[in-house]
Order: sequence, then C-alpha cells, then structure tokens
Amino acid sequence: MDGGGGGGDDEFRPPADTAEHASPEHEERNEDPEDMIGELPHEILVSILSLLTLKEAVRTSVLSRRWKKLWSYTAGSLEFEDSKTMHGILRNTKSLRVERFKFIGWVNRVLDSHQGSSIRELRVRFDLNNRSRRYVDEWVAAALAKRVQNLELDFSPFLKGNHPTWYTFPSKFIFPNTRCRLDLSCLRSLCLKFVNVTDEILECILSSCPFLERLVIVGSELLSNIKVAGSSLSLKHLFIYSNNFTNFEVSAPNLVSLGYHNDSKRAPQVLIENAPLLTSVYLGALYDPISIYLHPLWSSLHQLGALHLHMNLFKDGLEIPQFPLLFNLRHLTWIVHTSDTASLLGLTSLVEAAPFLRYFELKLEWTEPWRRRNAKKVNATPNRYLKVLKILGFRGGNSHGGGTSCKNNG
Repeated sequence: MDGGGGGGDDEFRPPADTAEHASPEHEERNEDPEDMIGELPHEILVSILSLLTLKEAVRTSVLSRRWKKLWSYTAGSLEFEDSKTMHGILRNTKSLRVERFKFIGWVNRVLDSHQGSSIRELRVRFDLNNRSRRYVDEWVAAALAKRVQNLELDFSPFLKGNHPTWYTFPSKFIFPNTRCRLDLSCLRSLCLKFVNVTDEILECILSSCPFLERLVIVGSELLSNIKVAGSSLSLKHLFIYSNNFTNFEVSAPNLVSLGYHNDSKRAPQVLIENAPLLTSVYLGALYDPISIYLHPLWSSLHQLGALHLHMNLFKDGLEIPQFPLLFNLRHLTWIVHTSDTASLLGLTSLVEAAPFLRYFELKLEWTEPWRRRNAKKVNATPNRYLKVLKILGFRGGNSHGGGTSCKNNG
C-alpha cells in the first residue's frame, strides 16, 4: 500500500520500524526482573493485547524491545477514526483534501505493519469518497484476507452539501468466477455508510456470508430493488436507509430487529413475511403516510416489544389505522416533523393500543415559528404501566421548545 501523511493522534501510530517482519517469539525477554507480565509466552501477551483498542495496544510498544512489535500480531479491533480532524474541518481550520491524504497514509501504515493472520474487527470512519477507491479496496481486501468478523466503512460527509460520488463496495471481491474473489464466510457484521451498494452486490453479500447476523446500509444511491430473503439466512439485525428504493422485500426467519427509512417521494412496494422472531422495528418515511410501512408489518405487530417511528406531519389529522391490541409493546418512540397547523391527537390511537407500554418518547421537530392556537381535549384511557414519558420540542403557552420527562413510580 502507498504511504501518505499522518492522520489521527500521534500516539495512535506504530513506531517507524514496526513494519519489520520479525516474530515476537524471537524478541528478547523483558530486561526488568520484576516484570512478571513480560515473562508470559508471546501467544498469551498477544491475546491480552487483542482485547485492547488499537490505540492502547500500540502504546505498549514503548515498554521494551520485546513489546515493540507485539501489537502488530493482535487479532482484535483495528479502528480508524479522527474526530479532532473532523471538528477542525467543520471549523474551517483544516483542509479536507489534506486531511484525507494524511488519514489514508495512517491507515496504510498500520495495515502494512500488522502481521497477525486474523482480526476481529476493522472500522474506518472518515469523509472518503470514490477518489480514495484504490486504497479502500486494499483495506477491504486485507481485512477479508485476515478473516475479519466485523467490517465497518463509515464515509459520512463532514460538510453539508458535499455530495461527491460515493465509494462503491468492490464487486470483484464477492462476485462468483472473478479472479479477486475473497472468502466472506467469517463476516458476522457488515456496516456500510455512504458506500454505494448495487442490488447485485447486496445479493452476493447475502449469499456469500452464511453467518452474517447484522447488516447496515445507509446512503447508498444504487439500491432500488432490495431483497433480503432466504430460509438459511442467519441475519438477526437489518437496517436500510435509502432514498431510491422502489421495492423492499424481507423474508428472514432469524430476524430480530428491522429498520428501514425512505427519503424518496415515491412510495415503495414493501413486503415483510416469515419473520417470527421480529421484536423491534424502526420505520422512517418523510413523505409517505406511515400506514404504507405499517401495513406490511400488520401480522407482526402483536409480537413487537419496541417500535420507533419517524415521519412528517403537515396537515390536521393523521393517516394512521386503528391498531389491534399490542400486548407486548413496551417501548415506543416517535419523531415527528410538523407545523403548528397539524394535530397530533391521532397519535393517541397507537398509545392506547399498547396497554402495557412502559416507555413513550415523543420528539417534535418544528418547521415554522410557533403560533398560539386553541387547546384540544381528548378522552383517552390511561396507561397504568407507563413508567417513563418524554416529550421533546413541546410548544404551548409561553414555552418555546425544550423538553420534559416524567416518571411514574406508582
């Protein structure tokens, strides 16, 4: 891999000579006779370091000659994130282009220095795009070759309005009959944010990862027909956030939590079936009536323990169906983008349908200045088991925003 500048905290970097390919078993024992930990076999020391963060493991390289390269054999987590640089870019005190170059060089040096045959996790969080494709492809290849279990690429843009071409997950590593195809069978968790994934790539990921339990895809511009189906899927947690998909089909017998958010003005076709273990659902729709997303889940609503809704409301009245009794629902959160001309009383039908609800949070996000209007009354059945009520962004009387939290200790 090519080098580059710096990136991240200086103490987070390996020493300059850690790229030497010497095994720790050939290093001298610790010269300090009171260092009992240093006398342990190198396999045990590497196992201990594998439990630390990358930053903590690299710090041990200054202890002695023997510890100098031990960190590079760890099988734990390699996490690359630079929040200080991100804040500097947001404050216009640092150049995004320059910092990208430094960040890429940092990741390259660490991965070049790493001598272990496996890693548990690789996380890369920075504002990168398709111009960095050459390097990111190498990082993904290195992680898969080391039988990575958890892979996260979070390339969320730091600056609003910055909309370049996103990096596309490399199909050459997963498509059948390609020379570069790698083994994805060890993957347990895959998180891709602002990484383009096509329908074909998604299909190959699901068919190539028999033990994949968690899949998160946020911001992909190339997904349109999403199909997550198969009786042999191990998938337990699925979250899709997109503004382009037209079809969304899920059939996963082991699925426990499901989330999908659509920013498009086009209502997609949604089909949810064969999800007997589903207990937690997140639904987001900024343009469509929430009922479009609730109806496909109608047969599963009775088994839900947690429901999270995110929607727009800009008129008086809610298009919400009459809910069946939700005896298992304990946790309900609702984020509503609204204006003062809309009525929120339609929310009560869902609250009343959950007689054993214990936690209810309502967050209001206003689009217009507050205007005084007449209060409305509602005849509602009290929820006797409700313990926590949070209302954020409430407006009424002389209050202009803020939040309130109530606890029922009875």
